[in-house]
Amino acid sequence: MNILFCTQSESLPLFDALRTAMVERLPVARTGYTVADSWAYTRWLADRPDFEGEGHVLVKEWEVTAIRAGKPDLVKLACYERELGGDAGLFGAIVADRRLFMGPDCTYSQDYRRRFTDDKLLCILQRGLEETESLFDTLKPDIVISFICVTMLDYLAYLFAKARGVRVLNLRPTRVGDRVAFASTLNDPSPELASSYARILSSGESSYFDEARRYIRRVREQHGRYEGVVQPSDKPALKVNTARLTRIGGLAGGIRNYLGYRRSVAASDNHVPNPLRATLFAALLNPWRARQTRTFLKSHYVKAEELGQLRYVFFPLHTEPEVSLLVYGRPYVNQIEIIRMLAMSLPVDTVLVVKEHPWMVGKRTLGAYAKMLNIPRVRLADPRLDARALIQEADLVAVVTGSVALEAAMLGKPVITFGDCPYNLLPDALVRRCDDPRRLQSIIRESIAGYVDGDAALEAYIAAVFDSSASVNLYSVLLQKRNVHSERQGNYHGEVTQLADYIVRILDMPGVTPIEAPAAATW
Repeated sequence: MNILFCTQSESLPLFDALRTAMVERLPVARTGYTVADSWAYTRWLADRPDFEGEGHVLVKEWEVTAIRAGKPDLVKLACYERELGGDAGLFGAIVADRRLFMGPDCTYSQDYRRRFTDDKLLCILQRGLEETESLFDTLKPDIVISFICVTMLDYLAYLFAKARGVRVLNLRPTRVGDRVAFASTLNDPSPELASSYARILSSGESSYFDEARRYIRRVREQHGRYEGVVQPSDKPALKVNTARLTRIGGLAGGIRNYLGYRRSVAASDNHVPNPLRATLFAALLNPWRARQTRTFLKSHYVKAEELGQLRYVFFPLHTEPEVSLLVYGRPYVNQIEIIRMLAMSLPVDTVLVVKEHPWMVGKRTLGAYAKMLNIPRVRLADPRLDARALIQEADLVAVVTGSVALEAAMLGKPVITFGDCPYNLLPDALVRRCDDPRRLQSIIRESIAGYVDGDAALEAYIAAVFDSSASVNLYSVLLQKRNVHSERQGNYHGEVTQLADYIVRILDMPGVTPIEAPAAATW
């Protein structure tokens, strides 16, 4: 068995540990890796100096994306597109990668500046296709294991795998407790979840019904927070110890770090933000923007005590850029235009209440919020408000994707989605996807008027999530994210073991193709 791991900076240590656990359980012959972020990779190699000598087939994304002079071969690219296809075409691989599609400061700020000319983007895409094809020809993988999809090579590996009949296991959170799932597609709903949901709904049988009912009861009585979620705040989620930066030792360490960056390949790596600019944003610009936003908009914020006096639709913003918009949410990448579209489609006595994502506090300029407030019937919620409070008083919740919609459905609120969401499987009376924006006004009215009790479908859906997933502390333990919600205690080795055991269970089951997956249920 040959395995290809498609990794990002944070998932490489996880997948390396997962490989070790899989070798103990499965007949693994050869492994390959796509790796991104040369700075993180170099630092990781200091702890794993033997990695490159172990015989893995490697493709380093910074070598693929290095800018070269010349013109793309459009004939060759067109041939690749005919061979590989994909719903979004080959350019979807560029759109999925924020470091190619978005501006150089996009990690720390809302940055839509283009970095490359069209020719350079297509040259990068062509090189990515050639390197990925060579990787598949050399490694001949039986399985491709990846984590969501946020780099060009993630996307291209998926397309080659599908074209060559290679099994794909794409790891992503379910937004239900600490459950994670490996899916055979990049987009939701996954065929595995869809198949399990249809089977449980039609048979009325599942060993997970009791767990599903307990989970729904917890959400209704307490909260819908899941492992890895960030608490609401009007201050930036990413915090820097500014006191340490001003101390001699801290300042000296920062200088050494920056000089090391300048002398390394990372300085020319498109995936690595300049650490000086990163510190500038995290320590100064983001906190300053957050304070500026609070100062100028506090009189405009909808407060908790006002919610019961309004008739409104609730729209939670996504952090930008992220997979929810660039992959799951295409073509709805511009959230201001979604807000405009919703506000123009509301009943005459209704307003649209918009809430910022906790990860975006301090990243948008005041001008971005001014554009939102310039749209008639748009209000901004106090960012300190919990989304649950906004859900409870809303007539309807509208999302591109995101967990707020599932919590809303469990709290008895109708939901409209625009993107690829797993809970699009639920009946239209609970969750309805807007496939035609021209019909949005009637969809909003029909969703509000047509909501019915959907406990049977909700229980079947949550049971299907449990049936097709595993309990793993992905963000808090394996990816070591700070300031995120954790469902339970766990240690690194134990969580890797659970993930490896989950893969073994999956490989013992036949794959489910997208064509075989049942359509969403409707009432």
